[in-house]
Amino acid sequence: MKVKVLITLSLIVSFNASAAFNNCIGVYVGRIAVDRQIGTHMVVLMNKQTNKGGSYWVNFSGWDKDAKKEALSLLMAAKMSQHRVDVYTTAQDKCSIGTPGQTFKEIHLSTNP
Repeated sequence: MKVKVLITLSLIVSFNASAAFNNCIGVYVGRIAVDRQIGTHMVVLMNKQTNKGGSYWVNFSGWDKDAKKEALSLLMAAKMSQHRVDVYTTAQDKCSIGTPGQTFKEIHLSTNP
């Protein structure tokens, strides 16, 4: 009986931990969307390399065209090398990538542990 309770509790706790994705430090680059008219458009970030999905799409709304190109270069390098990035958004908490409609403010190549 105790084993069933422990298994159920661990499933509930692990589900809640993965459902709240608001960590913007040391994340991996997932999907990258590039539109033929506006260029780099949106990015999905993941907390593990093995994840099939991650954050909601984070956009580059209001970014200069050259800045978006530089961001794409950094994101592609991080994705190809499986290097982590630290991101900051325009949200009040500077993250909130678990909430739809966030806009990048800064992207940093993280220091891998």
